[in-house]
Amino acid sequence: MEWVFVNAPDPTGDAGIAGAQQFILEDVPRQVEKYGKDTAFFSTNCGMQEPLIRSVLTTGAIYPEQCCPSPYHGYPGALGIEIPEGKAGDVAFILDAITEKVVAGGGAGRFATWKIPINMAFTYASVEYGFDLADGKIKGVDIEHMKALLTKHAGNAQFSTYNNVATGEKADNFLLVVGESIIFGGK
Repeated sequence: MEWVFVNAPDPTGDAGIAGAQQFILEDVPRQVEKYGKDTAFFSTNCGMQEPLIRSVLTTGAIYPEQCCPSPYHGYPGALGIEIPEGKAGDVAFILDAITEKVVAGGGAGRFATWKIPINMAFTYASVEYGFDLADGKIKGVDIEHMKALLTKHAGNAQFSTYNNVATGEKADNFLLVVGESIIFGGK
């Protein structure tokens, strides 16, 4: 696997978010032409997710997931998915709608995200943790309790605590979470 780093304009810079998004729309086809359709694209900027998804789908490349994995992050806007009033918050609906659009666009098996909106799961689990702490059900940092709450709200997630093997730095109260992925139209 070859890693290629490309500098994109800073959305807070002179060209603003529109300039950064335009760069993504123009650069992805150049990169696919240079490296081929089996190139996977990732950006750490939320404002670039929609143009990145659109451009990757158009070029036939690979989009492994967003900077903030969630079915609601980038996909609805990029794919023109309207969410009816009665379907707001319906994760199964949005996953089906994304799958339909990705497959129709020729991207089956090449686009993914987490099966749940992780930021919502963090919020639900954290609030519930706070209530449990205030009610005296737990005391201080209880990693196992937080894992149970995140599993309740995030489903099949994987957990570890921070352990930097290069520096030896550890933080047992710093929980790392990886959600369960869905590959749209794939296996």
